[in-house]
Amino acid sequence: MPAVPLKATRTGSRTSLRGAPAGTAVDYGRLPQHVGYLLRLAQLRVWEDFYARLAPTGITPSLFSALILVERNPGLQQSRLGEALGVARSGAMTMVDRLERLGLVERRTDPRDRRAYGLFLTPEGQRRMAEFTARVAEHDRHVTGALTPAEHQTLMQLLQKFIGPARNGGAVHSAAEDDPLPSRHKPAAGTVR
Repeated sequence: MPAVPLKATRTGSRTSLRGAPAGTAVDYGRLPQHVGYLLRLAQLRVWEDFYARLAPTGITPSLFSALILVERNPGLQQSRLGEALGVARSGAMTMVDRLERLGLVERRTDPRDRRAYGLFLTPEGQRRMAEFTARVAEHDRHVTGALTPAEHQTLMQLLQKFIGPARNGGAVHSAAEDDPLPSRHKPAAGTVR
């Protein structure tokens, strides 16, 4: 959304935009009734707060997600990390490179496949995860602070329902196995979603 309210003006056969007077209300029309618009505003609010709390650490939302996955899945291959996060192979490599530069993650040769590398937290990464997790927990409390505990639980349930369960050949996994980004993966040939 532009910082300055815009007003369309007609000059001859052309329509141009010029700044509306300060304080002029913007008519958002039906935008506030669209799920995507509200989700985007919510995402912006969440990301602003996340960056404010974690900027000094160099950790972004995607890097934190990667750290959680590496912590919970020692030896996870970089390609699988990218799949789990719904990012391209090059994006996963960039994230791992950055985490290595921060001294938080290391690549180790996979003893079963010498061409592959497993990802592990470094001792520094293990130590710092407590700090990152505490900061993110405070961030979560702050961005959901206007909600009652019951509303927070309902929001989480609705978001999980909205995302939908992960599917593998039509089988629905348990909540513990759900991939939170199933829509980013192409279904196998012949699979109907």
